[in-house]
Amino acid sequence: MKKTNFTKLAATAVLSVLATGAFSAVASAADEVTFLNWVTAEPSNAAIVQGLIDQTGVKVDVLSSSWGDMQKNVFLRVRTKQDLDVFQSSAKWLPTFAQLPSLVDFNELYGKDYLESMFPAAVLAAGQFKGKQFGMPWNIGSISLVSNKAVLSAAGVEASPKTLDEFVADLKKVKAADPESTPYAMMTKDNNLISSDFQLWLWAHGGSIFDENDTLTINSDATVATLNFMKGLIDDKLASLDTDRGAARRQFGQGKTAFYFDAPVAKGFARDFSGQGEAYDVNVYPIETPVLKEGMTPHSMEWGHLLIMLKTDKAKVDGAFSKDSLAAKFVSGLTMNDAVQLEYFAKLGAIPVTKTARSAEAVTSNQFIVDWNNSLGLPKRNELSPLKNSSNYVAIVSEEVQSVILGKKDAKAAAADMEQRIKRIMK
Repeated sequence: MKKTNFTKLAATAVLSVLATGAFSAVASAADEVTFLNWVTAEPSNAAIVQGLIDQTGVKVDVLSSSWGDMQKNVFLRVRTKQDLDVFQSSAKWLPTFAQLPSLVDFNELYGKDYLESMFPAAVLAAGQFKGKQFGMPWNIGSISLVSNKAVLSAAGVEASPKTLDEFVADLKKVKAADPESTPYAMMTKDNNLISSDFQLWLWAHGGSIFDENDTLTINSDATVATLNFMKGLIDDKLASLDTDRGAARRQFGQGKTAFYFDAPVAKGFARDFSGQGEAYDVNVYPIETPVLKEGMTPHSMEWGHLLIMLKTDKAKVDGAFSKDSLAAKFVSGLTMNDAVQLEYFAKLGAIPVTKTARSAEAVTSNQFIVDWNNSLGLPKRNELSPLKNSSNYVAIVSEEVQSVILGKKDAKAAAADMEQRIKRIMK
């Protein structure tokens, strides 16, 4: 398998356009599928995912991008006509990518009835947009609050917090037990991550960005309380600045963080960063998100990884789009092969997507999956992801959150500014 350093590739392309005003497409072999993803950019995942790719039996040019740059890099490659046949997408990005004119509808490629026989309806829904199946589910779960039993036990905490007050009290115990720790690895770096953490805590305070009628409700007491809550964690050194998911995963595995929000793959990262492998699994315990008051409904965030396929020559056989094309075989090899799906689950904790793989004993008897399902509360979709040009909304929310936690603006002003800025771009 040939690997390409995507960062270097993008930089070269940018230099080229500055010098000549044009991008030169990168030629690929006629029998090679170009696949852009972020998982192989993560050292702890790269070898495992490359092994899964190898099992598809398709020759693949694997391009690695950081998670935070994926959307930009996909649009860059499409716009500059660089080779790209299949790419990885977060489920929440699907409405943004659906704006591309050349996406394959998997309902047309494989048949809607066939897909419904292979995958649970809820799993397929993660890849659907306006009646079309633009995303093929790769692994589907949720963003839930993950707790580190080893860290909490060392601090004398045995029960999971149910309310925000209990959560903060537990964080203070962890900080007292280990002053060098970051008790809660709150996302304070990367707009997508910041807005995700903010929404989870907003829901915990009983608020929302939009109500059930899609009316903007961001300028609320719940938003003010959420922003003050997040700022308080920074001020009390219970969370820290410049933290993204990668940093949180390292801190968690190294026993320096008690809580952070992540997907089911959290277990795989904890194995790797702890250096203890599967022996560390007992410490990775997903819990319901604490709420403002007992009796309120806890929420997790719907989450999933999709594969999106473009209408390129690699999607065709004899000039027609076909499920027997190289690109389609690659996609089905990662998503519909139970052996591959179960290996992904066993090694990284990625919850399988097919009905048969999900019913395998290795999954149904797994205590971690049982615990994860118990952590869901009532899952909600990221409120910003379905919006057209959602990155603009994400930027507004994240910028206002940062302005508060950095002490540049008070929470009431930030909530009002969120409302006004969102209103302006909704027109």
